[in-house]
Amino acid sequence: MQEKRKKVILSTRQELTPNNDFIERAEREGIELEKGAVITSEYLDRHYEELCKWINLFTAYPDYYLDIIKPADSEFSLFFYQRFTLRALMRFKDVFITAPRAFSKSFITILALFLQCVFIPGRKVFMTANTKQQAAQITKEKIYEIYDHWPLLKKEIIGWELSDYPGNFGKDYVTLKFRNGSIFDVVLAGDAARGGRRHGFEYKIIIFTSTTTQFYKVIYIKIYL
Repeated sequence: MQEKRKKVILSTRQELTPNNDFIERAEREGIELEKGAVITSEYLDRHYEELCKWINLFTAYPDYYLDIIKPADSEFSLFFYQRFTLRALMRFKDVFITAPRAFSKSFITILALFLQCVFIPGRKVFMTANTKQQAAQITKEKIYEIYDHWPLLKKEIIGWELSDYPGNFGKDYVTLKFRNGSIFDVVLAGDAARGGRRHGFEYKIIIFTSTTTQFYKVIYIKIYL
């Protein structure tokens, strides 16, 4: 299984390796600039089908995307169970996870929400927990880990060039505004949070108590109404 996955990743990397026909070199006063391709509306129109193919693939198999964009000298790799959990979170509307400690539940679920914001323009998701401070602390720690493992993902955030850890982080709030219009933030699961609308969320721990009904009422309004 591991050998097969490596072959798929290598094959994907080879197909994604740019060639002279696929790259438009920037020029200034007739002199070709050394850095990268220029992304223009004409360029996107010409390669629309090819780009859609890769976006569809990476949305369903986000672990392949992460393997490709990680630094060449990185030894970090997701475990098998983390890979299929990440795929499930990207593919299905409702996912309920019961897992032991050290499964990296928060890391994987926040990573999935982050990738949803990357691949789905205008996506609005949030993280919530028993308190807003707890949710903000967990989210900040995991976002920092994501930046450390996959530095290229920083460039998806507005203002990435101004900070090593782009985003708006505070004691009881976290807000990430993506360049494609998506938003990832922290929300309190209470009456004070009414009024906002979201497409998806992650709740760290569900404990069935007398307040559970109230929690579901608030979340239901945000997601489904």
